[in-house]
Amino acid sequence: MSTAAASPPELAAQLAAGESAMSAGRHQDAARAFETVSNLLPQDLGVARLAAAAWQLAGRRARARAVLQRSLAVANLAATTDTVAYELAALCLDVGAPAEALTLLEVVARSRPGHPAMLGAMASAHRALGALDQAWRLAEQAVAKDRKNPALLLTAAQVRHAQLRFDEALAWLKKAEAVRPLHGPTRMQRALTRLIQGPTRHGWEDFEHRGVPPLPSGCSWWRGEALAGRSIRVLMEQGVGDLFHFVRFVPLLVERGAGEVVLEAPESTLSLLQASGLPAFAPGAGPATELAVPLLSLPLRLGTEGETLAGRVPYLRTSLNDAPHKTSGEHGPAENRPLRLGLIPSGNPDFLATNLRDLDQPALAALLELPDVQWTWLLPDKPPIAGVSLDVPQLSYSWLDTAVLMSQLDGVVSVDTGGAHLAGALGLPTLVLLPYTPDWRWGPSGERSAWYPSMRLLRESTPASWPAVAARVQELLALWRRKTLFAYGPTTGH
Repeated sequence: MSTAAASPPELAAQLAAGESAMSAGRHQDAARAFETVSNLLPQDLGVARLAAAAWQLAGRRARARAVLQRSLAVANLAATTDTVAYELAALCLDVGAPAEALTLLEVVARSRPGHPAMLGAMASAHRALGALDQAWRLAEQAVAKDRKNPALLLTAAQVRHAQLRFDEALAWLKKAEAVRPLHGPTRMQRALTRLIQGPTRHGWEDFEHRGVPPLPSGCSWWRGEALAGRSIRVLMEQGVGDLFHFVRFVPLLVERGAGEVVLEAPESTLSLLQASGLPAFAPGAGPATELAVPLLSLPLRLGTEGETLAGRVPYLRTSLNDAPHKTSGEHGPAENRPLRLGLIPSGNPDFLATNLRDLDQPALAALLELPDVQWTWLLPDKPPIAGVSLDVPQLSYSWLDTAVLMSQLDGVVSVDTGGAHLAGALGLPTLVLLPYTPDWRWGPSGERSAWYPSMRLLRESTPASWPAVAARVQELLALWRRKTLFAYGPTTGH
């Protein structure tokens, strides 16, 4: 690398250390070494790209995003070649930096106007920014120039999905599948487009293309056959929100005849899951088992087509001695006092679409200014807006502590993150704020959740319109105070 030749010896040593760590698969060590050089040479996009790619491989998407954003803010893009700019744009899209990707693609567009791959990438960037009409215009142009390109057909499907036009998305996916059969990302997109319309066997089958954890040594995959007293390990995968969502299916394994169940879960969740009567162990710990199954494969393997098990909510609790929180009846303050509500305005920064999911600062400020609400901040690692009056408890990283605190409040207001799933699984009154294109599990429309009876869903009416959502929250809080917002019974559909 030219940077190494022109750098002082210590920088060259850091680069060499990073390259050695990458070769050995020690991605986090490599990322730290490369980022050390990038901090000293922020204008060097080549080093920033190395650091970001290593952080991405280490599972630290937010860190990768920050490295690229810092470097791109000071780099001379005019001196960047088209090839480098395009490759950096692709990496920006992969780590959730669509604005930076679009800036880079505009550099490419000056010398390659109308190139179909460039148009497709620009469509993806606009989609990730919530500019869906512009994204569709670009996707149409790209496909018109290259009608047999499966990547562009997939992009068109993804844009149509984001616009909530699911039949058209499926039609584009059919074309992509015809050109490139058995392509994992295409099948996964089809899973998302099917599942957002309701859980079905075909949707769960496609969902198997998400990438599943490896089979533990000594185990065989469970494919849904009779368990007949055999032991089974449920493998942790994806995030804590997915764990809280899908753990409802674990007790069915015993009901279907499993002799012993071992549930893998992160350390931060073990005390909560064990308090809920679930056989939770850290990954790799616990008794050996004959069978294994990924957690998110349970609906398919159990054959629960169309079932959300909403009638079993709540299925998490704060103590084995406590009765589960009731999921029907009236909910609101017991006396003439402000509503005491937990607030979760953002989630894991490593989430790809964090820019669309998290509340922006104006919307958050508007929420915190709502009258007759005493907010409790439920983010342990992110400080609230300075100068705002709200309770900021000393939260640990134990989800049991968070569950206990939530249970002492009147309810929770949250974006789509693990805390929302926890509140729903506890059966607590919960208002979930959703972006225009929601995650598949929330369905495309409506205020009810098929998965959590104690929830109400508040959706953006147009992309990137959080300030209007804050105004709608104020209307719903009036109903909450009158104990009518959460006067509900179980729900079985979207």
